[in-house]
Amino acid sequence: MKNLSGITKIVKNDEWYTTKETVNLMFDLLAIPNAAKVICPFDIDKSNFVLEGIARGYEILYGMQDWLTGDYEYDYLITNPPYSIKDDVIEKCLISGKPSALVLPIDSMGGKRRHGLYKKYGYPTIYMPTKRINYISVNGLHTKANHFHSVIMILNDPKGSRLLWE
Repeated sequence: MKNLSGITKIVKNDEWYTTKETVNLMFDLLAIPNAAKVICPFDIDKSNFVLEGIARGYEILYGMQDWLTGDYEYDYLITNPPYSIKDDVIEKCLISGKPSALVLPIDSMGGKRRHGLYKKYGYPTIYMPTKRINYISVNGLHTKANHFHSVIMILNDPKGSRLLWE
């Protein structure tokens, strides 16, 4: 029997965690100032996003299973969203106007709905790594050769839309 995703409550393999290396890169790309309130809506207390945010001295909010429908006060968002709801996450981030860093499959850059959102709210900054980003399974296993390429997408980037290469 397959498990339901803890966030989306649907049968999907959405539970892949982000390595410390990628999390550190995302925090650096987002360039969050001191004393900022950072939300990691899909993360738990053991998440590398939560742990790194706390280590950097930010006020961290996490674990909002109702984030898509809820209303939270924050300055920045950083997370690896469940892939099955990535379009909804991108849309809410864009509408919020808050700087947001998401690690997503490279195909998240395209698509009719997404292009409509980018045209309406602003195009993202895209960080394109040279190598594939690896993830950690629910069982704690690190992927060695991920089967898809990922990008780091910065939405509502105060520096404007850019393409960054490793």
